[in-house]
Amino acid sequence: MIHTDRGAASGHAPNTKASALTPDDSHGGGTSRGLPRDLTPEAAAHLTATGGYPCISVLMPTTPATRMGIADRARLDGLLLDVERRLDDQPLGDRERLMYELRRQARIAQDSNTQHALGLFVSHSASRAWTLPVTVHEKVVVESTFATRDLLRALHRTPPHLVVRVDEFGARLYWVASRVTLLDTVERIPEGHAQSMDLSGLDRSTPEREADDRSDLLARIDARMAQLRLERPAPLVLAGDAALIDELKSTARWLHRLAGHVVGAEADKPAELFRTTALCLEDYLHRRGQQTLEDLYEAAANHPELVVAGLDQCWTAVEDRIPGTLVVEQGYTHPRPSREGGEPVSHDLVDDLLEHAIEAGNLIAFVDDAQLHEFGGIALLRVP
Repeated sequence: MIHTDRGAASGHAPNTKASALTPDDSHGGGTSRGLPRDLTPEAAAHLTATGGYPCISVLMPTTPATRMGIADRARLDGLLLDVERRLDDQPLGDRERLMYELRRQARIAQDSNTQHALGLFVSHSASRAWTLPVTVHEKVVVESTFATRDLLRALHRTPPHLVVRVDEFGARLYWVASRVTLLDTVERIPEGHAQSMDLSGLDRSTPEREADDRSDLLARIDARMAQLRLERPAPLVLAGDAALIDELKSTARWLHRLAGHVVGAEADKPAELFRTTALCLEDYLHRRGQQTLEDLYEAAANHPELVVAGLDQCWTAVEDRIPGTLVVEQGYTHPRPSREGGEPVSHDLVDDLLEHAIEAGNLIAFVDDAQLHEFGGIALLRVP
């Protein structure tokens, strides 16, 4: 039951000099038979910071399957032809190296399982690919930076988070990001510490001893989590024994950013547990986005000096390093006008702004389309 609380280029590249593409261990080199499913903030930040023409971004919706379907494979082949046409202005050797790497990533993707979307990203210094849990619009972008909006949306859906599973034997503290990592355990009786015996044996009942053991366990969980939350102030999900969770929720002071809790059968099996905690995160982030939207409207009415509205004004605020939360409609785009006789300098200025905002340390909140109509599709809610 779920509850919520309010890779590198191969050495066999065409007959040109060695590629400068950066190896990507998460792809397992050219022998990998599957693409990463879990996008990390560090990986997205790396792409955000990577620049230099040409940066090739290929994004397309896919049908979830154990292997890419025929229609999706044909669509991907068509997008690769589009990329090749757009690289006509590149020297022959550079174009061949880039297309070789892009096709290598595409072959891996076509032999891999799929989620709701696919993203391929290739330049002279980077080569990355992911299956994504969010739907995207089909696009090919060849510019001086990568098109990372959909990666940010995917991260926004399920960011790295903590899961604390408690039961009568103790607690397990997990970090869930690109993989699940057991950070620590808190046993009911500390290792190497024998339970003290009541020599009188007369005035100490088993229920009293059980209550003391339980209080001791909760106190040690509380102490360890208070320290851990200083190191990892990420969203948090509690799981396991319902009664213990209720006791923690009534006393613990480290429950900021609590996304929800999971009890019952879903908490007993690891695969079900982490699938369910991901749903907790998705719901929590939707609620947080709606709360940010409410805060924005309240500030606009009562403290307008805290609100920066519109794309141009938000650009200026981010460049001036004004701290706050950048709120943007998921589908809001704003291409930069074409230069005379050339392609657009940027396929989407909103994407570029999001990248700059992350680099500046701003938080990002996505909301549904049309919810920021009176703000021009995007706004910055300043820190008071």
